[in-house]
Amino acid sequence: MNIVEERKENNPCFEIGVSSILGTRSYQQDYCYYYTDQKEVLAIVCDGMGGLEGGERASSTAVNQMVRDYHQKQNLVDVPGFLAAEARVMDQAVGILKNSQGKPLNAGTTLVAALCRGSQVFWVSVGDSKIYLIRDNQIQSLNREHNYRLTLQTQLDEGLIDRATFDREERTPQAEALISFIGMNPVKYVDVNPTPLELKPNDILMLCSDGIYKSLNESQVCAMARDNDVDMMIAADRMTAMAARYGVRGQDNTTAILMKYLGR
Repeated sequence: MNIVEERKENNPCFEIGVSSILGTRSYQQDYCYYYTDQKEVLAIVCDGMGGLEGGERASSTAVNQMVRDYHQKQNLVDVPGFLAAEARVMDQAVGILKNSQGKPLNAGTTLVAALCRGSQVFWVSVGDSKIYLIRDNQIQSLNREHNYRLTLQTQLDEGLIDRATFDREERTPQAEALISFIGMNPVKYVDVNPTPLELKPNDILMLCSDGIYKSLNESQVCAMARDNDVDMMIAADRMTAMAARYGVRGQDNTTAILMKYLGR
């Protein structure tokens, strides 16, 4: 089972929905988890890479590492520091995995995770999975994608390449190649928000693998969430179903966790 739910207590501030589908793939490499108690919500989505054995083990190893370490922490004060350090612990845990022949597994996974305390949200991101904030009828991506397109944008901003070169390279499949992921050992980029995001009542926070945004544009994601925001489980299920319907090519594993802030 690639969806793990742990409810110590219901959190009065959030309604949560989660959905994950196999798509047209023959194996599931996405792994997701969420935990709730009266004070906090922890949500994690990892999208594994490396085939049947590799991708599944990488994503599940990463999630389980963070879950264990989170539960061992008492009175966690520096949340951004914990999330940034934990990404590197997860990176090491995945990087040392071995296959059935005892050789390096050479697998990896993306990571997006959010720790919510009342109206405050801290997040961490590695790779190209996404964290969206849906507020009213607007949607905003909170994190950047760690792919070759980011390298091109940095080079363009620094004057190392011209616009024609950027445009040419940005249209190639190579533009989506990851330049940072859990399991690189050492991981190259880890993004966190140093100050908390303040949620407003009826905001929706969404964590998802790339099966969502490579099938649906942001306007469709926003409309789907808002059209079904009376029930986050329905919203999550319809989101993945719509991604499967509109996926142009073979549909990737697709996972979404939606968290509606109730403001209580």
